[in-house]
Amino acid sequence: MGRSAKLRDIVVLGLLKEQPRYGYEIKMIIDHVMSHIIDISSGSLYYGIKKLLQAGRIEEASVEKVGRRPERSVYRITESGLKLLRRELPKVIFPQARPTFPINLGLFFFDTLDDTEGHRRLLMWQERVRLTIEFIEELRERYEGEAPASHLLILDHNLCYYRAEQQFLSDTIGQLARGSEYALTTGDMEEVELEVENLRRQFDYSVHNSIPGKTAEPRKH
Repeated sequence: MGRSAKLRDIVVLGLLKEQPRYGYEIKMIIDHVMSHIIDISSGSLYYGIKKLLQAGRIEEASVEKVGRRPERSVYRITESGLKLLRRELPKVIFPQARPTFPINLGLFFFDTLDDTEGHRRLLMWQERVRLTIEFIEELRERYEGEAPASHLLILDHNLCYYRAEQQFLSDTIGQLARGSEYALTTGDMEEVELEVENLRRQFDYSVHNSIPGKTAEPRKH
Protein backbone atom coordinates (compact mmCIF):
# COMPACT_ATOMS: atom_id res chain seq x y z
CA MET A 1 0.00 0.00 0.00
CA GLY A 2 1.25 3.45 -0.84
CA ARG A 3 2.04 6.23 1.58
CA SER A 4 -1.57 7.33 1.59
CA ALA A 5 -4.36 4.76 1.90
CA LYS A 6 -7.06 4.68 -0.74
CA LEU A 7 -10.57 5.73 0.28
CA ARG A 8 -11.68 2.22 -0.62
CA ASP A 9 -9.31 0.74 1.95
CA ILE A 10 -10.43 3.19 4.63
CA VAL A 11 -14.03 2.12 4.01
CA VAL A 12 -13.16 -1.57 4.34
CA LEU A 13 -11.06 -1.06 7.47
CA GLY A 14 -13.71 1.18 9.02
CA LEU A 15 -16.45 -1.38 8.46
CA LEU A 16 -14.30 -4.21 9.80
CA LYS A 17 -13.43 -2.17 12.88
CA GLU A 18 -17.15 -2.23 13.72
CA GLN A 19 -17.29 -6.03 13.44
CA PRO A 20 -16.00 -8.94 11.34
CA ARG A 21 -17.71 -9.16 7.96
CA TYR A 22 -17.54 -11.12 4.72
CA GLY A 23 -16.88 -9.44 1.40
CA TYR A 24 -20.42 -9.43 0.06
CA GLU A 25 -21.71 -7.94 3.30
CA ILE A 26 -19.22 -5.08 2.94
CA LYS A 27 -20.37 -4.58 -0.65
CA MET A 28 -24.03 -4.44 0.44
CA ILE A 29 -23.28 -1.78 3.07
CA ILE A 30 -21.41 0.31 0.49
CA ASP A 31 -24.29 -0.01 -1.99
CA HIS A 32 -27.18 0.41 0.45
CA VAL A 33 -25.92 2.73 3.18
CA MET A 34 -22.92 4.57 1.71
CA SER A 35 -23.93 5.02 -1.93
CA HIS A 36 -24.51 8.77 -1.45
CA ILE A 37 -20.97 9.06 -0.06
CA ILE A 38 -18.76 6.84 -2.20
CA ASP A 39 -18.96 4.58 -5.26
CA ILE A 40 -16.83 1.43 -5.22
CA SER A 41 -17.21 -1.24 -7.87
CA SER A 42 -17.27 -4.92 -6.94
CA GLY A 43 -14.00 -5.53 -8.75
CA SER A 44 -12.22 -2.70 -6.94
CA LEU A 45 -13.63 -3.77 -3.58
CA TYR A 46 -12.58 -7.40 -3.81
CA TYR A 47 -9.17 -6.43 -5.17
CA GLY A 48 -8.78 -4.06 -2.22
CA ILE A 49 -9.73 -6.79 0.27
CA LYS A 50 -7.15 -9.08 -1.33
CA LYS A 51 -4.41 -6.42 -1.04
CA LEU A 52 -5.31 -5.61 2.58
CA LEU A 53 -5.17 -9.32 3.36
CA GLN A 54 -1.75 -9.66 1.74
CA ALA A 55 -0.48 -6.60 3.60
CA GLY A 56 -1.63 -8.01 6.95
CA ARG A 57 -4.11 -5.17 7.52
CA ILE A 58 -6.98 -7.65 7.76
CA GLU A 59 -7.12 -11.41 8.34
CA GLU A 60 -9.51 -14.27 7.82
CA ALA A 61 -11.46 -14.79 11.03
CA SER A 62 -13.49 -17.80 9.88
CA VAL A 63 -15.05 -19.51 6.90
CA GLU A 64 -18.83 -19.79 6.70
CA LYS A 65 -20.96 -22.21 4.74
CA VAL A 66 -24.61 -21.27 4.21
CA GLY A 67 -26.78 -23.92 2.56
CA ARG A 68 -25.54 -24.88 -0.88
CA ARG A 69 -23.75 -21.61 -1.40
CA PRO A 70 -19.96 -21.57 -1.77
CA GLU A 71 -17.89 -21.07 1.37
CA ARG A 72 -17.22 -17.44 2.24
CA SER A 73 -14.45 -15.91 4.26
CA VAL A 74 -15.23 -13.64 7.19
CA TYR A 75 -12.59 -10.95 7.69
CA ARG A 76 -11.54 -8.93 10.71
CA ILE A 77 -9.20 -6.00 11.12
CA THR A 78 -5.72 -6.62 12.54
CA GLU A 79 -3.73 -4.37 14.84
CA SER A 80 -1.76 -3.25 11.77
CA GLY A 81 -4.99 -2.38 9.99
CA LEU A 82 -6.28 -0.49 13.01
CA LYS A 83 -3.10 1.59 13.14
CA LEU A 84 -3.45 2.38 9.45
CA LEU A 85 -7.10 3.39 9.88
CA ARG A 86 -6.30 5.67 12.82
CA ARG A 87 -3.46 7.26 10.86
CA GLU A 88 -5.31 7.76 7.58
CA LEU A 89 -8.88 8.53 8.62
CA PRO A 90 -8.05 12.03 9.91
CA LYS A 91 -6.59 12.84 6.48
CA VAL A 92 -10.04 12.33 4.95
CA ILE A 93 -11.06 15.41 6.94
CA PHE A 94 -7.88 17.42 6.40
CA PRO A 95 -5.91 17.77 4.24
CA GLN A 96 -8.14 16.89 1.30
CA ALA A 97 -7.42 16.64 -2.38
CA ARG A 98 -8.53 19.71 -4.30
CA PRO A 99 -12.13 19.10 -5.44
CA THR A 100 -12.86 19.19 -9.15
CA PHE A 101 -16.19 20.31 -10.63
CA PRO A 102 -17.03 19.37 -14.24
CA ILE A 103 -19.01 22.59 -14.63
CA ASN A 104 -15.72 24.50 -14.35
CA LEU A 105 -14.53 22.86 -17.56
CA GLY A 106 -17.68 24.06 -19.26
CA LEU A 107 -17.11 27.58 -17.92
CA PHE A 108 -13.49 27.54 -19.11
CA PHE A 109 -14.61 26.85 -22.69
CA PHE A 110 -17.95 28.65 -22.45
CA ASP A 111 -17.19 30.90 -25.41
CA THR A 112 -17.07 27.78 -27.59
CA LEU A 113 -20.73 26.99 -26.86
CA ASP A 114 -23.66 28.29 -28.82
CA ASP A 115 -25.18 31.12 -26.75
CA THR A 116 -28.56 29.43 -26.43
CA GLU A 117 -27.14 25.98 -25.59
CA GLY A 118 -24.84 27.41 -22.92
CA HIS A 119 -27.73 29.32 -21.34
CA ARG A 120 -29.95 26.21 -21.55
CA ARG A 121 -27.44 24.01 -19.74
CA LEU A 122 -26.91 26.55 -16.96
CA LEU A 123 -30.65 26.87 -16.46
CA MET A 124 -30.99 23.09 -16.31
CA TRP A 125 -28.24 22.86 -13.70
CA GLN A 126 -29.86 25.67 -11.73
CA GLU A 127 -33.20 23.85 -11.72
CA ARG A 128 -31.55 20.59 -10.71
CA VAL A 129 -29.87 22.35 -7.80
CA ARG A 130 -33.16 23.92 -6.69
CA LEU A 131 -35.00 20.59 -6.73
CA THR A 132 -32.10 18.85 -5.00
CA ILE A 133 -32.16 21.37 -2.15
CA GLU A 134 -35.89 20.79 -1.76
CA PHE A 135 -35.63 17.03 -1.46
CA ILE A 136 -32.60 17.08 0.86
CA GLU A 137 -34.43 19.51 3.16
CA GLU A 138 -37.41 17.16 3.11
CA LEU A 139 -35.24 14.13 3.86
CA ARG A 140 -33.49 16.02 6.66
CA GLU A 141 -36.82 16.81 8.31
CA ARG A 142 -38.26 13.33 7.78
CA TYR A 143 -35.31 11.46 9.27
CA GLU A 144 -34.64 13.90 12.14
CA GLY A 145 -34.44 11.94 15.38
CA GLU A 146 -34.43 8.63 13.53
CA ALA A 147 -31.25 8.44 11.46
CA PRO A 148 -27.84 8.61 13.22
CA ALA A 149 -26.68 12.19 13.79
CA SER A 150 -23.57 11.61 11.69
CA HIS A 151 -25.72 10.71 8.68
CA LEU A 152 -27.86 13.81 9.14
CA LEU A 153 -24.67 15.86 9.11
CA ILE A 154 -23.90 14.41 5.68
CA LEU A 155 -27.23 15.80 4.50
CA ASP A 156 -26.37 19.15 6.10
CA HIS A 157 -23.03 19.21 4.28
CA ASN A 158 -24.75 18.55 0.96
CA LEU A 159 -27.24 21.33 1.69
CA CYS A 160 -24.41 23.78 2.30
CA TYR A 161 -22.82 22.85 -1.02
CA TYR A 162 -26.00 23.08 -3.07
CA ARG A 163 -27.08 26.37 -1.49
CA ALA A 164 -23.71 27.87 -2.36
CA GLU A 165 -24.03 26.48 -5.88
CA GLN A 166 -27.49 28.00 -6.15
CA GLN A 167 -26.14 31.45 -5.32
CA PHE A 168 -23.22 31.03 -7.70
CA LEU A 169 -25.53 30.05 -10.56
CA SER A 170 -27.86 32.95 -9.86
CA ASP A 171 -24.93 35.35 -10.21
CA THR A 172 -23.32 33.55 -13.14
CA ILE A 173 -26.30 33.08 -15.43
CA GLY A 174 -26.86 36.82 -15.56
CA GLN A 175 -23.29 37.35 -16.71
CA LEU A 176 -23.17 34.56 -19.30
CA ALA A 177 -26.68 34.58 -20.77
CA ARG A 178 -25.40 37.08 -23.41
CA GLY A 179 -28.86 38.19 -24.43
CA SER A 180 -30.35 34.71 -24.69
CA GLU A 181 -33.94 34.54 -23.53
CA TYR A 182 -34.08 30.76 -23.42
CA ALA A 183 -36.75 29.19 -21.20
CA LEU A 184 -36.67 25.55 -20.16
CA THR A 185 -38.96 23.30 -22.20
CA THR A 186 -41.02 20.35 -21.03
CA GLY A 187 -38.30 18.06 -22.40
CA ASP A 188 -35.62 19.92 -20.48
CA MET A 189 -37.61 19.63 -17.27
CA GLU A 190 -38.21 15.92 -17.78
CA GLU A 191 -34.45 15.40 -18.14
CA VAL A 192 -33.75 17.43 -15.01
CA GLU A 193 -36.45 15.67 -12.98
CA LEU A 194 -35.13 12.24 -13.99
CA GLU A 195 -31.66 13.18 -12.75
CA VAL A 196 -33.09 14.51 -9.49
CA GLU A 197 -35.28 11.44 -8.96
CA ASN A 198 -32.27 9.14 -9.34
CA LEU A 199 -30.35 11.23 -6.81
CA ARG A 200 -33.34 11.36 -4.45
CA ARG A 201 -33.71 7.58 -4.55
CA GLN A 202 -30.02 7.10 -3.77
CA PHE A 203 -30.04 9.50 -0.82
CA ASP A 204 -33.33 8.24 0.58
CA TYR A 205 -32.28 4.60 0.31
CA SER A 206 -28.92 5.23 1.97
CA VAL A 207 -30.21 7.34 4.86
CA HIS A 208 -33.14 4.97 5.46
CA ASN A 209 -30.79 2.00 5.66
CA SER A 210 -28.48 3.83 8.08
CA ILE A 211 -31.19 3.56 10.75
CA PRO A 212 -30.48 0.63 13.11
CA GLY A 213 -32.81 -2.25 12.32
CA LYS A 214 -33.94 -0.83 8.97
CA THR A 215 -33.33 -3.09 6.00
CA ALA A 216 -36.46 -2.59 3.90
CA GLU A 217 -36.98 -0.17 1.05
CA PRO A 218 -37.52 3.50 2.00
CA ARG A 219 -41.04 4.62 2.69
CA LYS A 220 -43.12 5.61 -0.29
CA HIS A 221 -43.68 9.33 -0.77
